[in-house]
Amino acid sequence: MFDSRQQVARTFWDIAAGSVVGLMSGAASAGFIFLLGRAIHLREQHLWLLGCLPLFGLASAWLYHRYGKGAEGGGGLIMDEVLEFKGRVPSRMAPLVLIGTLLSHLGGASVGREGTAVQMGASLARSFGKLPWAWLRLTQSRQRLLLMAGVSAGFGSLFGTPAAGAVFGMEVIAIGKIHYEGLVICGVASFVGDWACRGLGAHHDLYPALSLPLTPSLGLKLALFALPVALVAGSFSELSHGLARWTRARWPAWWLRPLIGGLAFIALTALFRSTDYLNLGTVWLPRVYQGAGVPVWAFAAKVGFTVLCLGFGFKGGEVTPLFVIGSLLGVALAPVFGLPPTFLATIGFIAMFAAASNTPLASTLMGIELFGGAFLAPLAVTSALAYVLVGHRGIYGGHRVETPKQA
Repeated sequence: MFDSRQQVARTFWDIAAGSVVGLMSGAASAGFIFLLGRAIHLREQHLWLLGCLPLFGLASAWLYHRYGKGAEGGGGLIMDEVLEFKGRVPSRMAPLVLIGTLLSHLGGASVGREGTAVQMGASLARSFGKLPWAWLRLTQSRQRLLLMAGVSAGFGSLFGTPAAGAVFGMEVIAIGKIHYEGLVICGVASFVGDWACRGLGAHHDLYPALSLPLTPSLGLKLALFALPVALVAGSFSELSHGLARWTRARWPAWWLRPLIGGLAFIALTALFRSTDYLNLGTVWLPRVYQGAGVPVWAFAAKVGFTVLCLGFGFKGGEVTPLFVIGSLLGVALAPVFGLPPTFLATIGFIAMFAAASNTPLASTLMGIELFGGAFLAPLAVTSALAYVLVGHRGIYGGHRVETPKQA
């Protein structure tokens, strides 16, 4: 029989716990955004810091080797814990991934930032769940919800997209299933996290883009564009995971991978004679949206730089580089499809993330929050098709397949 009092109590718990997780994660994201900006600015002002990347990577690896105790599992561990909670997400994950990411970017590594925010959010949520307060009544189910809320709050507050963050925490856990039991707590955590992050002065870049109405002709072009998006997203995932497995097998000593990877990255940068592919890669976005010239192969170069860093274990994430890769791919293929470069860059920006992360719904919501509701139909079409075409590949190695994409 339906117990309304119990349902009200659970809802109140979700709102209260989600608010606490959101406040902690939002504050952490605000601090991270500030520190990350300072680290990248320092690297831009002092190019010699690029030469220190092997040492920075070594320092990060030593911290994980000495103090990690499970934190190395990162996002994969968090997903496993949401599905089968065993209490293995350590509180130390938050400071370790923060320091590791800042060291990566200080040396110019081509990595992202969402992995850091998500891990910090989940780690902080887990720390809250460890508090010995009887009123929390934290069953394994509630602990799982806290982790999901931390993922949502970290993602939503970092990018300033709370609706997408709320869905991301429920959708990213397993392919083919959205964990709706976290709807309230993830929604509250993401929106409160975003408000806290903005309230502390965090700034989110916005890029104006002109949308086009979805017509049969445009729909066909977008369906065709979804194929190269899926191909690049799948290749990115396979290459980064494959290189990581190979480097771990080839150089099992914890200190060798960052040294060799850092040297290889310096050599690759020298080969290209450009710093445009370092760090997040967002230096390309103003050029894309201002109509400046962009090499047609720039997306492939950014893939190579980022895969190299991820494969050798540098901390950060993949999502922001994927945004850039998708935008550059859109610009490169715009003449082929006869579409405005900024329009196809925007579609590529979101669809690349949808395919690589296997989160088409969260990605579409993110596109609406960043670029406006006029992009809903084009984004939904391209993201859904790219999500299906990429198969079960993905950047999050811990992904489980709840429902296959095709029967």
